[in-house]
Amino acid sequence: MSKVGFSLLGRQGWQAGFVYTTNLLRSLRMLKPDGMAFSLVLSGEDVYLPEEFRNLFHEIIFYPFYHRWTPTWCIDGAFKRLFRRDLIRDLFLARQQINVLALSEPPRGCNIPTLAWLPDFQHVHIPEMFSLRERKNRNDSFMRIAHNATRIILLSDSVKRDFESFAPPHAHKARVVRPASYIPEAAYERSPRPVADAYCLPEKFIYVPNQFWKHKNHEAVFRAVRLLKERGLEVIIACSGNLVDYRHPEYFSHLLHLVSSLGIRSQVAMLGLIPREHVFALMRQCLCVLNPSRFEGFGLTSDEARSLGKRTLLSDIAAHREQNPPGAVFFDPRDQEDLAKKMAEVWRESLPGPDPEMELEARASLAERMKAFGEAFLSVLKEVL
Repeated sequence: MSKVGFSLLGRQGWQAGFVYTTNLLRSLRMLKPDGMAFSLVLSGEDVYLPEEFRNLFHEIIFYPFYHRWTPTWCIDGAFKRLFRRDLIRDLFLARQQINVLALSEPPRGCNIPTLAWLPDFQHVHIPEMFSLRERKNRNDSFMRIAHNATRIILLSDSVKRDFESFAPPHAHKARVVRPASYIPEAAYERSPRPVADAYCLPEKFIYVPNQFWKHKNHEAVFRAVRLLKERGLEVIIACSGNLVDYRHPEYFSHLLHLVSSLGIRSQVAMLGLIPREHVFALMRQCLCVLNPSRFEGFGLTSDEARSLGKRTLLSDIAAHREQNPPGAVFFDPRDQEDLAKKMAEVWRESLPGPDPEMELEARASLAERMKAFGEAFLSVLKEVL
């Protein structure tokens, strides 16, 4: 029996890593690989995890906790300084018979093979979105992971190219494990209209389910809405996602002021963080899912829309082009005129509510896409076991 110890990706306010892990474990459990057990390795017992997520693992184990200035704390600190070894965690993983660590950075001095995970190189492509200190911290962290990990799991070929440029000596470690977004059957069991009604949305709207982070480019959407209003077309936009950009904490306030100054307050609904089942319902009800982002390592929004069977309007960036979901329309994220033109076409040509034909095709292909996701990950596991 081989035991794979998974770290918990994601954090409060950033759900993409958590969703990636969930989808990956679902794909692996679908494949039912012989002789493998999946453990979730956590640092604290106070971590809240939904029961549905816990059930994806065979067991959940916790790193030992020790207080400052205790003998164990002092011994551990000495080993880290003198021998560059995270002694306590290394011995703990050995006792737990973990054969591979997945989606994490290995403890210092650990001999267990590690499949580390790097989401993207956004700080390289759009450095103006980060402080000088954060860019340096990311560079240092990414290079350390590249050096220490046995393999590097990446979301797309575009991120793989970035990794190869960033760390050429470690390029041979890169492996693309392209995600597929799981959609529960319950998402199709009810009409999405009551959920839209609960948020006071009209029947017809375009949906932007992105975090309110600066690089997600909501500003371009709002300026395009203003352009269309000046031409006599009033497009309704619904936006959901985390309201706080830790790098630009004033950004959401800026967006609110922009919407008011453009005179489009009645055309933009800011919903904040909403339950995932509501996200899926609004995706089904809307005219199309719009992702105007300036940069993505993969593009979770567009892949979820693809898995659900919804038309997409996507920024013309490398990750979105690589996905190329059926029926996607691409626009230049720096050209508000281009976006306005594409939005107008969607508004005039599309119908609100579920598209039975697209949903049928999406549901038929999702099982194979999930299978490919799991098999790609298992292939990397087998390399290091």
